[in-house]
Amino acid sequence: MHRNQAGRSWVAKAIVYSLSSALAGLVTGAALGVVGGLLALDLRLAIGSILALAAVAVGSLDLFGRHVLLPQFDCETPQRWVHKGPLRWATRNGLVLGFGATSRIGFWLWYTIPLGAFLVGAPAFGAVIYGTYGLIRALGAVFILLGILGWKIDVSDWLIEHYGVARALAAGQLVFLGVATTIVVGL
Repeated sequence: MHRNQAGRSWVAKAIVYSLSSALAGLVTGAALGVVGGLLALDLRLAIGSILALAAVAVGSLDLFGRHVLLPQFDCETPQRWVHKGPLRWATRNGLVLGFGATSRIGFWLWYTIPLGAFLVGAPAFGAVIYGTYGLIRALGAVFILLGILGWKIDVSDWLIEHYGVARALAAGQLVFLGVATTIVVGL
């Protein structure tokens, strides 16, 4: 394949992958917002308060080296999808990763996405919350690939070597979000 065609093919896959991931997040978030809207505001606030305290506890434990196991499907997307063509692969992979719950999740912080979309109780806000997650998750992979193409280091090795830093940052963000939610809901 000519170098220019390969570049266009890569760009097409990246766009399809990113849009599919964002779409999965938008739809999932809107659905969670609808379901959450079926609950009374007082009940959603009570649930949010309890979950905020749990976030502070789990994030604090993680910061102090006492990792609480994540409930998750610890799996990759199927390798057979690669053989269905690059755009089909990009679409399927983007949809699954944008949804998030059926693949590997690295940090407790991820659980704030679906819970936030649910507890906000509005389809539009739920779609924005989860759709942003889907888009950022997809763009992260795109930027890693760009880094691999342009950097002299192996990005995947670098990320594995710095997993502890990422874990601490995610735990700190979880604690901050829990404290902020407790303050806002308590007002």
